[in-house]
Amino acid sequence: MKKILKWVAIVIGSIFALIIIASIVLMLVVTKDMIAQQMEKALNRHVTIEKIDVSIFSVVSGIEVKGVAISNFKTPKQLEALKGKPVEKGDLFVGLDSFTFKLKFLPLLQGKFELRELLLTGPKINITRYQSGAFNFSDLMKPSKEEKKVEEVKKEEPSKPLTADTLPISITIGKVGIERGTITFVDQSMQQTFQLYNLNALVHDIEIDPKDLAKKNQVKLKLDIGIKTIGKTSGGSVESFDIGLASRGTVKPFDLNTRILNPEIALKAGSPYGTMTGLQIFDAIKSNETLANYAGKFDFLSKDVKWKNGYVDIWYKGGLLKITNGKISTDDYAGNFKADVNFNTKAVNADIDMTLNEKHNKSIYNGIEKNASKLIKGDVAKYVKPDKVAEKAFGYLTNKEGKVFLQFLVTGTMDKPKTRLVAPKLPSLMDVIKDIGGDVADVAKEKAKEKATETAQKAVEKGTDKVKDKATKKLKKLF
Repeated sequence: MKKILKWVAIVIGSIFALIIIASIVLMLVVTKDMIAQQMEKALNRHVTIEKIDVSIFSVVSGIEVKGVAISNFKTPKQLEALKGKPVEKGDLFVGLDSFTFKLKFLPLLQGKFELRELLLTGPKINITRYQSGAFNFSDLMKPSKEEKKVEEVKKEEPSKPLTADTLPISITIGKVGIERGTITFVDQSMQQTFQLYNLNALVHDIEIDPKDLAKKNQVKLKLDIGIKTIGKTSGGSVESFDIGLASRGTVKPFDLNTRILNPEIALKAGSPYGTMTGLQIFDAIKSNETLANYAGKFDFLSKDVKWKNGYVDIWYKGGLLKITNGKISTDDYAGNFKADVNFNTKAVNADIDMTLNEKHNKSIYNGIEKNASKLIKGDVAKYVKPDKVAEKAFGYLTNKEGKVFLQFLVTGTMDKPKTRLVAPKLPSLMDVIKDIGGDVADVAKEKAKEKATETAQKAVEKGTDKVKDKATKKLKKLF
């Protein structure tokens, strides 16, 4: 028993010794100036670091780097001149509030990799596309001679699929990703600026064990992000937008049967809020010719399309986008939509339905009445009134709940869409007028008969027939 306790004490003591030695090495080697210099050499950019927290127990507690700032490209001469100076705000390529790395040390001794946290907090990334088409990171994309050699060797060697058995140890990770990030993209050639803000992109609760894939084969995903234009776009299908996106899901990296890396992804995507101004498809819907001839242009609908609690299923590959099960709710309407969009050709094919808010009923009714008054002319006006036409015509637009329901097919391109009203099937206003006029004619005819009967008692039969025929013929000519 004493020997067992002795060996346990030796093992525990050795572990603590390893931790202390590793921590001391970290304290001596890892300094903010050393890290900054290495980054400058690798990136050809001016780098400053505010603080690095490295303690005697950093191997256990983790390392935190604060206040990182990286400039745009600099020549060796420029880097020499910038030593000791801060990175200017107008020259910032990447900024970072903090970088946290927390690794569990003891599980490594047991053949397990357990990472508590690898987190970038408050990153600010500025991407610029110059007039030439190059980006402010293009120099970083050029492979070195060593990388070219590695790529050539890879091309010669037949690639083998990655399997769970390739992993030497089990993997457990708390969370990895970005919190409170901002990415600003400036396109100088198009004079447009877009921004991704409040970016929270995390993979978390990761458990992968090649020896127990049935129970440990998952990666959870979380994405929250806002996307907006800064200023108006110079062209295209929309003037400006500000959209919030959220997604939650799970990925099973390895196939249980083949054990090959073949991710199974299940995602729920939504848009909790959003605003679009000058959306070409929406403008085309508001100006639909069939509707305009029936009830006038729907200008009462806001130019700014604002929504809340929108949800959609998205599939994308090679410039092709498929949207299904889309739902949206605005102050003006509730809508459902699905669409196929080809970003290579800008072609769009969409089905959109809208149930308008009842507050717009009066405006639509007035539009029908106004259009009807233009068509009712001459003697027809004696028998047909615009308000009666509007009352009947409005009924064709509404559903059982008394709300205006519209369904459109959208084709063409994103910047020049064409809309066709699929439902409801609307008669022309002239047909509605004729229909009402026919009812009036029947009533007038009956009245003429009644009057003729009364007159028959005071006049000869021949005169009565002429009176009846005259009244009937006059109404038939009108309609």
